[in-house]
This record gives sequence, C-alpha cells and structure tokens, in this order.
Amino acid sequence: FIEENMSFINFMSDTIDDFRNFFRIDKVKKDFDIVMAIQATMSLMSAQLKDNNIEFELNTSKAFIILGFEIEFQQVILNIVNNAKDEFIEKNIKNAKINIEIHDDVECVLINIRDNAGGISKEVIGKVFEPYFTTKEQGKGTGMGLYMSQMIIKDNMHGELTVENITNGVMFSIKLNKN
Repeated sequence: FIEENMSFINFMSDTIDDFRNFFRIDKVKKDFDIVMAIQATMSLMSAQLKDNNIEFELNTSKAFIILGFEIEFQQVILNIVNNAKDEFIEKNIKNAKINIEIHDDVECVLINIRDNAGGISKEVIGKVFEPYFTTKEQGKGTGMGLYMSQMIIKDNMHGELTVENITNGVMFSIKLNKN
C-alpha cells in the first residue's frame, strides 16, 4: 500500500513539474517505450479500477520506442482512462472494460483506447477537445483534461488525437510518428 501510494505521489510530483514546464521551449525529447509508459500509468490506476470493477487489458506484441515527452504522454493516457472510469461510475456500467491496443506501420504507431461506457452523444463529441468544455457536473471536471491531452499529442509530440463512438462505447486514437 505504501509503495503504491509513494509511486502515485512521485508520478503526481513529476506531473506537476511537467505541467510547470509545459510551455517552456527548451524541453528535451527522449526515446521511451510506449508500452512501458502505459503500464506504469495503469499500475497507478489499478487500485481505482479494481475498486470499481473495471477490467483493463493491454494488447500488444512488442515494444514501441518513440521520441517524445514520456510524462506528458502518460498524462494523456491517465486523462483518457480516468474519464472512462468516471463514465463507468456515473452510468453504473456492469462488465466495464478498458482496452488499449497498440499497432504500428512503417511510419507511425497507433494507440487505440476503447471503453464500453456507452459512448459520447453526437451533440457533444465534436466539443470534447475544447478548453473548459465538460459534461461532468459542476465541481467534478474543469474541461481541461482532453484539451491538454490534445495539445500534448498535437503540439508537443506532432501526432494526432481523435475520438469516435464505437459499439457500446468510445475509442480514442493516438497516432504518433516514429521519426
């Protein structure tokens, strides 16, 4: 318990430092393994997911090394998964599941994050990356999580972050260039 909490505290401390430095122009990209970054992020959330009976699955067959900002990437994963967790809880979804699949081709790595929380309404889905837009009740969301996630992927890592409804849920896709 102490080890998990210290890990979470250290991650949050790194996240605070990372956001403090978010707009600095002298940040240095480094090579990191996407799979290990996702696993580290999910280990921080494992207790919350388990407590809420949310199953998590990571599907990949190999490591994926990219050049980028690892902590910022982890924050994106944390934001997306945490939003799914909140939807499961709010809608009281049974058999809740989050699935992350990672694929690649010659030029890019594609990360698909799927849930079965019922999807996002057609009126709202086009606004989820706007700043201060939230579907959560007052006091439970700032509307900055997905906006910052979009900025991280698009502006800082020169990739793409998209969202679409799928059967019984939603899928966020992150596309990152290998080079």
